[in-house]
Amino acid sequence: MLCEPEIRVTTVDRMRDEFIILASDGLYDRFSSEECVNLARKRFLEDEMMEQDPFEVARYLVSESVGARVNSDNTTALIVALNSGIDDI
Repeated sequence: MLCEPEIRVTTVDRMRDEFIILASDGLYDRFSSEECVNLARKRFLEDEMMEQDPFEVARYLVSESVGARVNSDNTTALIVALNSGIDDI
């Protein structure tokens, strides 16, 4: 098994950037990066700002990948929140 990680170097803007998704190919084989961001943001917005839980959002992404898309690959996701919550502005 060979591994070809996708690596990006970027400057984080804490005023604009909301979160970072780190995930295995099991997630990205099922969803594009944009789909992952949209699903995560949608799930964050289901809770009040101070009740948002990155762990639950990561769990949701994995669940969607494994269940909705019939994924048999191992799937791991980690959400790094960059602020105190996501607001629907």
